[in-house]
Amino acid sequence: MSVSLIVIHYHTRPALGRLLQSLRDALPEPLREILIVNNSGEPLEDLLPGLPWPARILAPGSNLGYARGVNEGIRAAREDAILILNPDIQVLPGSIEALVRCAGEHPRAGIVAPKLMNSDGTLQLSARRFYNWKTLFLRRAPLGPYAARSRTLRNHLMADWDHAETRPVDWVLGAAMFARRRAVRDVGMMDERYFLYFEDVDWCQRMWRHGYEVLYCADASMVHEYARGSAQLRARSIRAHAAGLLRFAEKWSAVLYAVSQNRKRILSLATLATDVLAAVLAFLGAYAIRASLAPVFAKPIYPLPGYGGLLFFTVAVSLAALAANGLYRRSTFLDGIERAFSIGQAVVQAVLFLMAATFLFQTPRYSRVLVLLLAPLLYGALLASRTVVGRLGAGARRQGFAFRRVLIVGSGDEAERTREALEEARGEGFEPLKTVVPSDPGEAPKEAAARLKALVESERIQIVCVVPEPGEVPYLLAAAAALRDSGAAVYWAGSVAQLAAEERLASLGRVRAVLLHSPSRGLSLRVRKRASDLLLSIFVAPFRWGALRAYLAGRGEGYGPAEAWGRVWSGRLSWVGRSAYEGDRWAGVPDWARLALESVRPGVVTPPDGASGDPMTKVAAELAYLSRFSLAEDLRVFLRATRGTIR
Repeated sequence: MSVSLIVIHYHTRPALGRLLQSLRDALPEPLREILIVNNSGEPLEDLLPGLPWPARILAPGSNLGYARGVNEGIRAAREDAILILNPDIQVLPGSIEALVRCAGEHPRAGIVAPKLMNSDGTLQLSARRFYNWKTLFLRRAPLGPYAARSRTLRNHLMADWDHAETRPVDWVLGAAMFARRRAVRDVGMMDERYFLYFEDVDWCQRMWRHGYEVLYCADASMVHEYARGSAQLRARSIRAHAAGLLRFAEKWSAVLYAVSQNRKRILSLATLATDVLAAVLAFLGAYAIRASLAPVFAKPIYPLPGYGGLLFFTVAVSLAALAANGLYRRSTFLDGIERAFSIGQAVVQAVLFLMAATFLFQTPRYSRVLVLLLAPLLYGALLASRTVVGRLGAGARRQGFAFRRVLIVGSGDEAERTREALEEARGEGFEPLKTVVPSDPGEAPKEAAARLKALVESERIQIVCVVPEPGEVPYLLAAAAALRDSGAAVYWAGSVAQLAAEERLASLGRVRAVLLHSPSRGLSLRVRKRASDLLLSIFVAPFRWGALRAYLAGRGEGYGPAEAWGRVWSGRLSWVGRSAYEGDRWAGVPDWARLALESVRPGVVTPPDGASGDPMTKVAAELAYLSRFSLAEDLRVFLRATRGTIR
């Protein structure tokens, strides 16, 4: 197994020189090339003479961070295996050979890591168990000796294990990682949302979720001149570590994932709460000003509790005006001017309504002066709160939070262009991942769909965007149909999708796409189909008995409406479904179509053209029905079949 070595350099010239010298001394036989990603841009060519392998310096022009730097190296690497080393690693003779041998003996290992030693020869605890809330607290809180004695922390660090055996572990430090090319293809490269820290934990987590092991190889030893940056209380390191921790929690915490899935509702509720607070504060401010001006006016100012009704009415009218102007349906604006005008318009409407109400409802506890004073204060409070919420949301999107993870499925140039377009739209809250389907010419549709489902679940994908080349359209659309119950929204993009009617096209950032399947929210297609069958059995079929008998006789079926009702009630058939292809063992039905149609039962009634003599016309009609399934669609098809047409 030949190896490409990737090193990420950022102002580590002395350490990089020692690493290269250790390679000259060790002369690892599997090594074929060295790639140095120069994030700091300083000249490094003088360190390369005398290396017995080709060496390339990749100069991205800026500091990409660790994860993006590694990915740049992986894209440029040419060999079957990837070895990622920090510059502060020193390679000992035989260590790379031992990693290759260990990977060969453990074919399920996606990542293999060596034993790391400190400069004084003592063991470095580089294999870890996954974090939980308790270990995170003990690792990050300044608890001193208490943390060091904690049994929980020792378990996390695997401190009671002698590290003398090769074994699977949860995760390993990213300072030294040997990755199999096949595993990188299946799992994906490092998540580039991590600038520094936690990208190694995330990668190992994903390896395990995709069925690969993370292996600690005790036979391979390297020296790591380790200085734990996050423990040195540098402001930049603390910020980077905190950002990595938040991203990791957002990605893998079930609670935060649920929050991410419902972020629009939560944002709307948060906006509503800040609007209520702004209206209350504006009212209190107006009351304070009116109270201070009491000597100027003849009408007395009452104690604040006496204006409770007016306060409640003010809040209700303000929220109604904001809602009427669409300010709860949208959370982003072209610029601050548009936000200011939209809020100003709502405030003017609210104040005019409040002022009119003081004339219409002559109650003793009102104050028109109070309402007039309220106007500028309410406008200022709403504008300030909305601006803060907007900036927090925009900042979160820029930092990679509040994202929507998009899985791009395709194998051609169009899929790559879609990935690049969504990459440019990260600021709008998109994080693109890409997978090739089929992964090889022999991958059957059923296998591809199973792999996609596993990927959607393991990566917590929220949007799937299939981008087929013209010859892949049937295959990928069938795979997309298999994902309709995955919880993700499924879109179709690319040149062929652009032929759809304009009203069907939606926007994913800068990508125009057709929504194939809305995200399911708990009920699978089979459950919804079963509910449809039961409702039709109780409320519709008994009243169409004669028409149903004529329909079945016309089709030459060997059973009547009573037996049809019994078969549907028992779950063997659906009232509306596909043709019974099982009788011919799915003869003439392509694998990609069978993949989509197997998810529904055969039907007593088939969709229009479902009884056509042309097999592919029948398949196309049934696939079209499946794509738009609903209770209303089942009712429409059933009534048309048993009555002819609906006027």
